[in-house]
Amino acid sequence: MYASRLSWALLAFSSLLTTTVAAKDASTEKYTFAELWDLQHDLWKNFLYPTNLKQINATDESVFTADVEGRVDVTRTFDGRELNAEYIFGLFSEPDHVSLVGVPIEYNITQFLANDNIASATTVFNFNATTFGLVVPVTIDTWVQWNDEGKIVRYDATFRWFDHLIETLFAAMGNKLNTTSEEQITDHISQVLAQTICKTHEDNCHGENQQYDNMDQCLDFLINKTRFGKPFELGRDTLLCREVHELMVKYRPEIHCSHIGPTGGDYCVDDRSYMKVVTEQYFSESWIPFGYGKEQNLWLP
Repeated sequence: MYASRLSWALLAFSSLLTTTVAAKDASTEKYTFAELWDLQHDLWKNFLYPTNLKQINATDESVFTADVEGRVDVTRTFDGRELNAEYIFGLFSEPDHVSLVGVPIEYNITQFLANDNIASATTVFNFNATTFGLVVPVTIDTWVQWNDEGKIVRYDATFRWFDHLIETLFAAMGNKLNTTSEEQITDHISQVLAQTICKTHEDNCHGENQQYDNMDQCLDFLINKTRFGKPFELGRDTLLCREVHELMVKYRPEIHCSHIGPTGGDYCVDDRSYMKVVTEQYFSESWIPFGYGKEQNLWLP
């Protein structure tokens, strides 16, 4: 009887201790739910066109820290404030320029969960895809982590239903061309993208940054020697990948010209298998609050 009571006492004490530790952990949270909600909205307000124009040139006013870590599922990982500012804001800042989805003009947060300094959100944006002649909803799932100053230290973004989005854009182009032929639509889009990329190269990539001898060589390589790419291949050796990077060339030709060239630089290359993508140890910190789960987290180095 005594042993039984002692066991129950120890169990109760253990439970109390666990509860106390959990409460202590929870009490050290960096932000309240309401504060994280506001930070999420602040990010998306800065993401919309034309407000995003102010974020392209990375300064201390940026939403990002200097050493921010970023990952986008259909492309790749991006290190540092300057690179992330160009891709997250510059990529969606030119409504009159040829691009896949155009510019974001509205957003609606449909799912949101937040704790400590981390928020997970599902957001439906309306993009004005001027190249394809339609306004289209685009759903993006994000995990975002902020520092004590309200700056983003890392983010992880996933374009939900992206393959269906690409099909929708192609169908819209088919309507413009009055055809349902996938081959004709793809050929037309390939021509438009290649001409845009080669014109950007001709205008910006000179001297050591030059990738092609002339316009004809550029067009031949992109149209005849480079595959168009599947929806998940915006970070591989494809025309779609070079379309993404083309928009960045004018900001820093010394960095981005190689990405639209034959080698693809270090971004438009076929160097990552599915297994490598899924198991990549990219982020330096955990996405689980209060230090939980570090010993079993395969994404941590």
